[in-house]
Amino acid sequence: MFIKVLMALYPLIVFIALVFIFKFFRLRHLTNRKLKIPDVFTIFLILGMQIFSKNVTSISIIPYYLLIISGLALVLLLLDLLYYKQFTYRRFLKLWWRLTFFITLIIYLILIVITFTH
Repeated sequence: MFIKVLMALYPLIVFIALVFIFKFFRLRHLTNRKLKIPDVFTIFLILGMQIFSKNVTSISIIPYYLLIISGLALVLLLLDLLYYKQFTYRRFLKLWWRLTFFITLIIYLILIVITFTH
C-alpha cells in the first residue's frame, strides 16, 4: 500500500522539488528563459513510470511508451514534411518534447488509476 501512495504522490513531490530548484538555482535565467519545469519534469515522470510499473504490475511500460513516442515523432515529421514542406529540427524537437510531456503525464495518471482499481 505504501508503494501505491508513493506512486500517487510522486509527481506532486517531484513538481514541488523542481519548482524549488528552479527558484533557488535560477535555472531559467541561466538558460535565457528557455528551460521550463515540464521539460525536466518529463524525465522524472519517465523514471517514475519505469520504477512503479515494474514494482506494481511486474511488467515494464517503457517499451510501449517508447513505441508511442516514436510514433508521435514520425507523425510530427511527416506533418512537417508534407504540410509545411520544410523541416526545422529546433521547432520539431520543441514540439515533440512538449507533446511527450503531456503523453507521459496521461500515461502516468492512467497507471495510477489502474493500480488503485486493482
